[in-house]
Amino acid sequence: MPITSRAIDHQAVLDFIVEQQQSPATACAYLGTDAESIKDDLKGLDQPWTETLHISTAEDGRLTGAVVIEWDEELARSWVYGPWIEQDAWVAHGPALLGTVTSLAPVGDHEMYADVAHREMAELATRCGWRHREANFEYSRTAPVPANELDLQIRPATAEDLPRVRALHEAEFPGTYASAVELLDRAGRYSTLVLDDGDGVRGYVAYQHQGRDGVYLDFITVDPTARRAGIGELLITAAQQCTGRQRIELTVDENRAGARAFYEALGFDQVAATRPYRSPRPNMWAH
Repeated sequence: MPITSRAIDHQAVLDFIVEQQQSPATACAYLGTDAESIKDDLKGLDQPWTETLHISTAEDGRLTGAVVIEWDEELARSWVYGPWIEQDAWVAHGPALLGTVTSLAPVGDHEMYADVAHREMAELATRCGWRHREANFEYSRTAPVPANELDLQIRPATAEDLPRVRALHEAEFPGTYASAVELLDRAGRYSTLVLDDGDGVRGYVAYQHQGRDGVYLDFITVDPTARRAGIGELLITAAQQCTGRQRIELTVDENRAGARAFYEALGFDQVAATRPYRSPRPNMWAH
């Protein structure tokens, strides 16, 4: 069972990944199902996916598994894309693929992410001593883009907003996958809006374009002292207005019942339930 990063047919691997992504029971939750979107998302990783890609093969050379990794040294965390493995090869190939790829990342915390229906991923995590974290509920809403003008209190975030955005961000999302500095980086992947009522920033929303017709809300929070005043809804509306896209998607942790009720009240439907898995300690994996 060779594990290799050499002489790889990248198009064949992409085809394999796309096929695996079609079912929640075999997909990596970091990616969608559309072939072009998957290709674009892999190209957008911080480290070139073709350089971190490792595959497993059968004795006859047939592709049986693939895995990719991305990391952020500032956050000291990596994200494992996959592993994607043929049904009957998880026990034999899974631990080796996972151990090989995480050894590439110069960080101490690694994460995998899959639908709760992906039993093989859950069993691999258990086998390798990874922690099963809280499930995430994915929500989606498709609605016409509001025709009214952007609320005057909402504007793009600037570098001067960093202290306030950082305070809100770290209080609401401690240890998450993106820092406040990244959210405010104009050359980065996120667009961030703040609501400033004249006395300071009361909330923010950070989002990305998703596919050809959607927007993904990565983070949204409102100052606890300013909640129940419609600020969250205004920020969601503003993200939709700024992108001109009708479909909005977001993810909520299972222990945030209040947030789930809030989005459901705004017409969002739950479309999936996913779970992250975290490594126990730096670059450790079980056979």
